[in-house]
Amino acid sequence: MSKKNYLDSKKHREEHSRWDRRGFLKVLGIAGAGSISLGNTSISVLNSNFLTNALSDSLSDRVLVLIRLKGGNDGLNTIIPVYDYDTYVSKRPSIHIPKNNLIRLSDDFSMPDHMGNLSSFWENGKMRVVNGVGYEGQNLSHFTSSDYWATGSTNKSDMVSSGWLGRYYDEKYFDYTTNPPEKPVAVQIGSNANLIFNGASRNYAFAVANESRLERVAERGEFYSTQNLPDCTHGDQLEFLRRVSNTTYDYAKVINEAFKSSTDYNEYETEEGLDKQLRLVAKLIKGGLGSKIYMVSIGGFDTHGNQALTHQYLLSSLSSAVKSFYDDLAEDGYDSKVLSMTFSEFGRRVGENGSEGTDHGSAAPVMLFGSPLKGSGFIGSHPSLSNLNRRGNMYNTVDFRSIYQTVLTDWLCGDSNFINAAMLGNEYDLLGLGFGCQDTDVVDYNNLLNYHAPIYANYDQRVSLNLRIQQTHKVNIKTFDILGRHVNTIYSGDLIRGEHEFSISHDKNGKLSAGQYFYRINLVGGPTLSKAFVVR
Repeated sequence: MSKKNYLDSKKHREEHSRWDRRGFLKVLGIAGAGSISLGNTSISVLNSNFLTNALSDSLSDRVLVLIRLKGGNDGLNTIIPVYDYDTYVSKRPSIHIPKNNLIRLSDDFSMPDHMGNLSSFWENGKMRVVNGVGYEGQNLSHFTSSDYWATGSTNKSDMVSSGWLGRYYDEKYFDYTTNPPEKPVAVQIGSNANLIFNGASRNYAFAVANESRLERVAERGEFYSTQNLPDCTHGDQLEFLRRVSNTTYDYAKVINEAFKSSTDYNEYETEEGLDKQLRLVAKLIKGGLGSKIYMVSIGGFDTHGNQALTHQYLLSSLSSAVKSFYDDLAEDGYDSKVLSMTFSEFGRRVGENGSEGTDHGSAAPVMLFGSPLKGSGFIGSHPSLSNLNRRGNMYNTVDFRSIYQTVLTDWLCGDSNFINAAMLGNEYDLLGLGFGCQDTDVVDYNNLLNYHAPIYANYDQRVSLNLRIQQTHKVNIKTFDILGRHVNTIYSGDLIRGEHEFSISHDKNGKLSAGQYFYRINLVGGPTLSKAFVVR
């Protein structure tokens, strides 16, 4: 049916009998400045500058990468308590790691040699292990315990539906619904049912089902036209849905821009799974996306049977991917800004079962990686292998929420009121993981680059960019023509504190053609600044 015939059709008239414009907008929440859920994310169609790029207002340019080990990782075969090796072997006669296959970490602990890719982290002070992480009254259901870890609440009779990071961002971005930031607060690959980023009425993560989906978004970027739509309620409906989609795809567009402006790294062991997820995360970090938190996952840790080979493969894959990820970041100088952390819904039982595997357990280690740790070591005491509960599981020695509170306080440098909301009003011990929020570790983006302007020279018609930067920081400066096409990369790298001058009217071939151009200064991890200039 043609557009003209449709407007005159019975179907069109019936549509108007059921809907009027105001009614449609009111039901969908537009008239009341509301939002609609799309792709498990509450998104507003209003475009206000009140909260323009909320991420850029953060003082910290640090990034947190959460690595979820889905299924319940066996901590005793990840970090082996050699101080009580005889008990360990007696509990696991078939699946223990032999002494000649261990890499020494300290007098008390070792890790299996199939985790050898992490040796350099330990030797160079870039790995810490928190022992015995869990909570009292460990629940052994994958779903319930995953929810406990995500929400920070272990009260099953009064479960909350918001995640610890969702509550944090509820406080930090109170008007997110009506004024969504220009860049995603967090990016989540897989684990879409996980509640960790759930706020009171929205999910704060740009979430995709798998790494292949994120790669497609990153490579292409997409948006829908809202022009030339029918002048009727049907057109209003279509426009609304496209605007909502465009809010989502605005994120797809900035993800695409970060992906394209980043360098690639080809030393990952595979092109799938955790390797692919972390490769994409590295590209987005290096491309200046500005998201503070990324969450990736690797499954298969529910090792009830034939554990030895399965667990070896998983830990080998994890170790290789983490090493490649940090090597990737280090090539462009981003590794010092990224902290990674593993977590799993529970550990495994101390004793092996009759299927050469282990059943659901309790406490397990959390591993952290990155140069910000400033020294390798162990946090907390290891649970006893002999003093077990009635199910044969260990008692935890560190509450998992202590890690959350430490990361929010000492790594993301959060406001105490926001952190209090994230922790449901409870206080947990700070663990002292080696980092803090000293002035030298954070960046005040509001004042980092307090002057930039094009300067015109009369004698040779040259145009220069003059700028002043308050502290040394990684900067990318590019020029574009009036159509937005990239013309030249002026500078990319660490720019030392002080005043600088760059020629922007010339490239390697000489003077640019006469016309209007603009430069773009990207402060990595923060805002992008730009101004127009004219070449005569």
